[in-house]
Amino acid sequence: MVRPSTSPGTSVPFDDDARQTARNAADKHRRPALARTIADRRLGAYRGYSELLDAIERLGERGARLKQIGNSVKGEPLFCVYIGSEAPKARTSVVLAGVHPIEWIGIETCVHLLERLAGEDLGDRAVIAFPMVNPDGLMRVEENLRAGGRRFIRHNAHGVDLNRNFDAHWGERGWFQRLLPWIFAPGKAAASEPEVASIGFELSERRIDRAISLHSFGGAVLYPPAHTVWPIPDYAEHRAWAKVIARGACKNAYTALPCSWWSWGTTQSGLELDWFHVRHGAVSLLIECEGGPSFSFSRLTTPFAWFNPLELSRVSAQVASAALPFIRGDSLEHAAT
Repeated sequence: MVRPSTSPGTSVPFDDDARQTARNAADKHRRPALARTIADRRLGAYRGYSELLDAIERLGERGARLKQIGNSVKGEPLFCVYIGSEAPKARTSVVLAGVHPIEWIGIETCVHLLERLAGEDLGDRAVIAFPMVNPDGLMRVEENLRAGGRRFIRHNAHGVDLNRNFDAHWGERGWFQRLLPWIFAPGKAAASEPEVASIGFELSERRIDRAISLHSFGGAVLYPPAHTVWPIPDYAEHRAWAKVIARGACKNAYTALPCSWWSWGTTQSGLELDWFHVRHGAVSLLIECEGGPSFSFSRLTTPFAWFNPLELSRVSAQVASAALPFIRGDSLEHAAT
């Protein structure tokens, strides 16, 4: 595993220094509002990188604590947001978003969820969120959008699919990964990428019992395993939570399935979905936020539109509301009523 360039809690600590780093990064990449630029292409009211950094930095005004955990391949700061208990051994819920940079709805949903959580009393529970795991990829997507391009962008600056780089069954490639290695590129080694390594180091001492990763395209709530088709021992708990969240996200619009079943029996390795379960013993879920219907030629021919619904506010609010009971530590019985 490659150690992140900024060790957890050392060169850039919580709050003031990290918030200033976020402001500096936002100012460095300041551009006109992205939504105005893409409005004529009917791609939705999505915010650009600097706008999202602004939103994350402002969470500090509501009691959230911001921390820089490292730097991306190109040197962009990597942030996580802490909400709730400050006890090192507190039960912890984790949220990841922006692992695949074209899946912008996941980032917007994560920010929406954090805005909700920042105003709540979480008792003895901590929430740690990584809203933009892949900033280099995000900026590439944004530049493509602003230039009117129609590119599919999935990787970090090293050309690695970060959701195949986690240290869980890494290297056990299924036939789909072997058939399309340039799309599902796993990297040179498990956690070889600074973005993944930084997450691993930050969470290495945490007591994680719940985790959600926010992606987009399929309208599904997935649970382990991804690396095999055989059920995991705590299958029933995962399935029950996935069904509760699927119903809450949008009744009859989301399905709940093991990841390998959802992908028609194709197994894939190195996913954060398996990593949270295998390495931390957490109930681990991956939400594929619904993509947008393509009613226009522009949307049909633009990969960004395949992954990101036009109704940004509705989808992000519904998914955040559905995930909220799980993340804040509610019991399954309470969440199901």
